[in-house]
Amino acid sequence: MNKEATAKYDNQAGAAKSKRKRSMRNATPWLFLLPSIAILTLFLIIPILRAFEWSVLDYKIIADQGEFVGLANFKEIFSDKEFWSALTHTILFLAIVLPLNIFLPMILAVLVNQKVKGETTFRVLYYLPVITPMVVAALMWKMLYSQEGIISDILVMLGVYDSPTNLLVQSSTALVAVTAITVWKGLGYYMIIYLASLQSIPGDIYESASIDGASSWHQFRHITVPMLTPAVTLVSVMTIIAGMKVFEEIALTTNGGPAGATTTLVMYIYQKFMNVEVSIASAAGLVLLLMAVAASLLQMKLTSKREDDLRM
Repeated sequence: MNKEATAKYDNQAGAAKSKRKRSMRNATPWLFLLPSIAILTLFLIIPILRAFEWSVLDYKIIADQGEFVGLANFKEIFSDKEFWSALTHTILFLAIVLPLNIFLPMILAVLVNQKVKGETTFRVLYYLPVITPMVVAALMWKMLYSQEGIISDILVMLGVYDSPTNLLVQSSTALVAVTAITVWKGLGYYMIIYLASLQSIPGDIYESASIDGASSWHQFRHITVPMLTPAVTLVSVMTIIAGMKVFEEIALTTNGGPAGATTTLVMYIYQKFMNVEVSIASAAGLVLLLMAVAASLLQMKLTSKREDDLRM
């Protein structure tokens, strides 16, 4: 009986120990994720919940209280001409930046992927704008765009303007001038994404195409571009999200001017917060969030359909 009791106790102890080990194995990934979850909760989830709360209140930030007004704040922003102007500028900004961020880094990636002398140097040079602080980049571009800057001199030489002109102070050119900063800043980052995808394409495909007589252009069009579709999806979604919340380059160069020509949705929200219109800013922020999610999902759906067609 003692042996049976001892064996039973050992089995129970072994089972309990095994259960504790399984529990620890299951808990270990969550322990590693805990810091990230805490940061996301503190800086993303809680602010979104507070923004939703403030958007349905007439919130007074100084008194830290507000009266429930329902959807009145949303009605106000949708009837605000400045909101629609900011939305238009945001869409125009995306319409310029998105195709440039898709194709320019792709072309650069194809070029630096060639086995030529100095390719590492070119990769480093193209990536330098990415690690350049936005404050430094904005100041540099402001000097380039100034009337004494090289860009102004080039435009005069080409006959575009009769006299030196600062593109950032012209309502017709300010938004385009800011998009150039955004594209330049992200060029190297998106190039690295394309470069990683390019290096995963089997070289046998290009060799077979060359044997069949395909030119470099046809190889790029019919092999490289289709094989880069997943990377295009990633770059597109990242560009849409970044473009919808563009702020730094505008705040540091034009501050939304001249005459509101570069006021995007985030600048509109920022200005409302600075005017202590917290509820209006929160409502506009939620609208921006929904638009960014919807645009990203639409882009992913379109590109995923393209990927399915390629697989077939």
